[in-house]
Amino acid sequence: MLRKWKRIIAAVLSTAMIFTCAGCTSGKNTAYALTVDGYQVKAGIYIYYSFTALTEAKNLAAKQDENLDVTDEDALKKVKLDGKDFLDYVKDKTTESCINHVAVIKHFDELGLSLTDDEQKEINSYVESSWEANEEMFEGNGISKDSLKEIMTSSYKSDSIFNAYYGEDGSENVTDDQLKEYYTENNARVRYIDMDLHDADGNDLDDAGKKEIQDMADDFLKRAKAASGEKEMLEKFDEFQEEYDEFVTAQAAEASGEEAATEAETEEETTEAVIEAETEAETEAEAAEDEESADTESDSEETADEETETEETDEEAVTTAPESEEDEETTTTTTTSPYANERVIAVVTTEEGTKEEDVTYTPSKKCYDWIFNEAETGVPAIVEDEDTMYVIVRFDITERMTDDDLWSESNVENVRYDMFSDDLQDMLDSWGNEYEVVKNEKAYKRYDPFKIETE
Repeated sequence: MLRKWKRIIAAVLSTAMIFTCAGCTSGKNTAYALTVDGYQVKAGIYIYYSFTALTEAKNLAAKQDENLDVTDEDALKKVKLDGKDFLDYVKDKTTESCINHVAVIKHFDELGLSLTDDEQKEINSYVESSWEANEEMFEGNGISKDSLKEIMTSSYKSDSIFNAYYGEDGSENVTDDQLKEYYTENNARVRYIDMDLHDADGNDLDDAGKKEIQDMADDFLKRAKAASGEKEMLEKFDEFQEEYDEFVTAQAAEASGEEAATEAETEEETTEAVIEAETEAETEAEAAEDEESADTESDSEETADEETETEETDEEAVTTAPESEEDEETTTTTTTSPYANERVIAVVTTEEGTKEEDVTYTPSKKCYDWIFNEAETGVPAIVEDEDTMYVIVRFDITERMTDDDLWSESNVENVRYDMFSDDLQDMLDSWGNEYEVVKNEKAYKRYDPFKIETE
């Protein structure tokens, strides 16, 4: 259900942008964009898939040329994707999506599937709320409520077909062991401390600074290896993190203190110079005054009368409120998961043609390679990158594959989808290849994807 709603939300956001396009209202001859195996695809549905195809094409074009301005229509028209002109690529992808849309509808019926009452209510609720909020926009662009509902319903039907084949008790007989094997092969459970090899100003540490980090990492590693079992090692890593954080804070404070001390010394030197100059001026003035009054005698005598002042002190009354049982604070104990600071890292999968520099590895490429190619379960190590030193360990992920942790119902559903979603797409493509497709050329010309406003 979680994955289904993610796709629906994505569809909502995309639809909201699509329907702001100007001049997309459907005429009598362009109410349907194409016919697939006798099923007429509404113009609004075609526009929706046209937008998603346009977005995909822009992303691919940007990967081919990072300097490309994807908002420049003329520049995009010069781009070729899979040997096709940009616009032809978008239209072909839109057509494929429309065929898949029809394949879902038809095959759902062929399998004798049905949506539950709750699913129908969810679809209707979304359609009504969305229509109420954007009725003028939808109608102004020729988008009917039926088209909106059909797009949402297709998402649910697609999930139902998937479950009919690959779900629990599905025709493909996917077992829990198969899912677990796939998950363990494509995910790693790790805990690490990343220690920055830069100073507070972002500069590379000198040899002394780097040695200090190296010594700390060596100490952490020695203590981690001495731990008796996974539980104690996890506790040790939490300790290491606290110690390292304190070290970083102290280093920053020290650097800040040195800077402040330097500023203070400079200010003190300036103040001393000013005082010295003022003292010299006062001495010269006093000497001149004494010289003028050398022959003058003072016959007056000053008398100081002292007055005695009596102070009365009022005794202060201090009242202490007695404590009562009702005023005692109630403390709440929060239990923190021992795995709170762990990371589950998935195997990186990339599309064909993806550049290595565009791939993101967690926590770094060197660590990623160590995790999946070198690590021994439960044996910590130090992995050093150019700018970071890691104390890291890979644990046995099966220890956490329980119903209330990594093997919850929602996570199993996600694993199932990751494992078989490509297979479902292959089936949709094979069904679509058998359909007769008749394009409405007037509609294809009218609903130019470049005329879709995305603001």
